[in-house]
Amino acid sequence: MADPFKITSMDQLLAILDGGNFHTEVMDGMRDALAALVDHQAEFGGKPKAEMTMKINFQRQKSGDLQILGECTFKKPKAPAASGAAFIGDDLNLTLESPMLAKMRSPVRDTTESDTKTIRAAE
Repeated sequence: MADPFKITSMDQLLAILDGGNFHTEVMDGMRDALAALVDHQAEFGGKPKAEMTMKINFQRQKSGDLQILGECTFKKPKAPAASGAAFIGDDLNLTLESPMLAKMRSPVRDTTESDTKTIRAAE
């Protein structure tokens, strides 16, 4: 017959921490992280990542019993950094005007009195 007091699974181990509340908190945190993945992908696309880190510490007491401490942390995907684009102007300030556009805005060269001959392609 199996020993009913023997801890043989992770579920059993987690169930003794904080009277089972730790296990519930871990599962709730995991669901929140998974929901954050789904939401992040719907909003930003890509392949978002999340992370769950569980730490179990064991400390043998002088009396011979074992203290078990559990800690679990989650990292959810972060929204991309805010972004925009601008150009650096001649005065070293930011500008929304493209340098190429600024060159096009300069006075147009007068070509009315040109000494070059225009040749038609058919000639």
